[in-house]
Amino acid sequence: MLRALFWKDFIRLANSEICMKTLVALPERCTGCQRCVLACSYAHAQSFSPSKSRIWVVRAKRRIDYPIFCNQCGLCVSACPAGALSRDAKTGAVVVDEEKCVGCGFCVRACPWGLIVLDSETGKAIKCDLCGGDPACVKECPEAALLFVDSNEAASAKRSLLVRLLGE
Repeated sequence: MLRALFWKDFIRLANSEICMKTLVALPERCTGCQRCVLACSYAHAQSFSPSKSRIWVVRAKRRIDYPIFCNQCGLCVSACPAGALSRDAKTGAVVVDEEKCVGCGFCVRACPWGLIVLDSETGKAIKCDLCGGDPACVKECPEAALLFVDSNEAASAKRSLLVRLLGE
């Protein structure tokens, strides 16, 4: 039942007049400076603490730094027994209601990419919420390795990245 309600909401959002934007990484531009990580932690916790960030920069074998973040798929929403996760109607982001979150970690286990974690201090789930539609990480990236673009532009960028990665 929860899954059916989630998909109905998602389809309603996708068909709305609100232009859904998506966060996209361009790893060939990323220098690994971690400014996105620090901007995120400051925006959410008012401290420069990577453990409070909702974005991470990982280094691939080919010495490519790659920013990783929640892609807002929503698998965590139906996994939460407390109903603490929902999709924001304005941004389309999956957000955590800290008041409802009991810290059970079901959402962490449900995320196939490991992009939702439990805060080490509060025990509550933390994940990318797109900063309410104005991502701090995008604004702070000096190399424009992070973009916040409409869904069609995002799909195009992701296809181009795939072609580049497969061609190497």
